[in-house]
Amino acid sequence: MKNYLLILFFLFLFCPVQAQIFTGGVTKVGQNESNRVIDNDTKQGVEFAKISMPQIKFHTYTDQNGNFELPKIQINRPTILNVEKEGYRPFSLTINNGRSLNNPMKISIAHSSPMDITLNSEILHLGDNSFSKNSANAAQFKVQAFGPSYSKNFIMTDNAKHSTNYIIFGSVVGLDTKLAHSLGQNNIRSGAFSSPAKVYFNGQKIGELNINGDSERIKIPNSLIKADAANQITIKTGENVLQTNHIDYDDIEIMNISILSE
Repeated sequence: MKNYLLILFFLFLFCPVQAQIFTGGVTKVGQNESNRVIDNDTKQGVEFAKISMPQIKFHTYTDQNGNFELPKIQINRPTILNVEKEGYRPFSLTINNGRSLNNPMKISIAHSSPMDITLNSEILHLGDNSFSKNSANAAQFKVQAFGPSYSKNFIMTDNAKHSTNYIIFGSVVGLDTKLAHSLGQNNIRSGAFSSPAKVYFNGQKIGELNINGDSERIKIPNSLIKADAANQITIKTGENVLQTNHIDYDDIEIMNISILSE
């Protein structure tokens, strides 16, 4: 009887239901029986958070315990899952190739700060709507291209000049750069890569987007910030480095662009 109880104990200890826990793009392993959104501080479920996957035109809401259901399908291309809830920072993550939505996940979202600035919370498609089937996310492009660049004006207070500020890109898909190819993120033929997407702040280049992924951040130099005045961010998608007779823009999609201060 003693040995039997001991066996049951070890079975319970080492055979939990595994779930993915996502916090700001960082994945941890935890226990959960269903998909759930929790408060980053209290660890309690967040009710009525909107869960959406715009690229497959799906959305739902969490119940009173923060639980939610996703369609029982296999994801064969990188697909963005977005979480929205008033009073919380926007959150998105990329469901990678071959990952079944049947595996439960736990998503931890953080409260927004008065200094947070949301620049865009929708899917933003940059490019020219001309792309190869081997492009990093060609099968998932559903939104018409905004154009090769995107600019947004916004106000930053004097307090921002005394903080560390970042432009945050919740999720980025579709980049056909050489670095993205080396990581297996696209099937573009050798040499036909695109240059990285460039990020400008008040007319000065401050960084590039080279790989597809979640929670990418670029630091904003405080010397470029105009206190209590209009500031501008501009994102320019890359260009095919082999194309010579015309400009072939890289088609990419970005979701949840914001500015966070720490």
